[in-house]
Amino acid sequence: MLLTGFTLQAEPIFNIFELGVKSAERSLYVAVGRNNITQSVLKDKATLGMYLVQEKTNPNKTYMFEVYANQKGYQEHLKSEQYKEFLKQSPLFLTDHKKKIEVVPEYMGDKKFRQTKSIRVNYVIVGVKNGFNDAFRKVVLEEMQQSIKKEKGVYAIYAATAKDNPNKWYFFEIYKDDAAYQRHRETPHFKNI
Repeated sequence: MLLTGFTLQAEPIFNIFELGVKSAERSLYVAVGRNNITQSVLKDKATLGMYLVQEKTNPNKTYMFEVYANQKGYQEHLKSEQYKEFLKQSPLFLTDHKKKIEVVPEYMGDKKFRQTKSIRVNYVIVGVKNGFNDAFRKVVLEEMQQSIKKEKGVYAIYAATAKDNPNKWYFFEIYKDDAAYQRHRETPHFKNI
């Protein structure tokens, strides 16, 4: 949902939350979530990015992706007025389905951009066979670095591994539009994966 550029710094925090939203209260959820995101990105220097997305096939299942400079910045966010307001109102729009996915950041690259209706967002989970994780990491990290550096239509690529399973990878990607994603798939650095 929002949009900021940053460079990976020491000990960044990358959070992934899977949330259930009550059908009749989706508009309230979006409004309160947007306020939390906008205020956090504008006011909290350590809040580097926050994104709210929903599943295409199930709009009542949403994901919140958060990026903080460090643990201190994340703790400051938890004390912020906008987050307290989100927590206060959350029983009105969230179901009992609330899951924090514990991850370790592997790569985080993005550019400043504005959200438009044509933006393409991908959230992909990949399992890597035992014994192949180091090779996979090397190839994927190089590809992501090239993508952010060379492709104008690649706005953000974040990669993390599960805290309890380094062979389980989570990718969150934002592209200018579907055409930018298709161009990305045709690049030499992508085809080398």
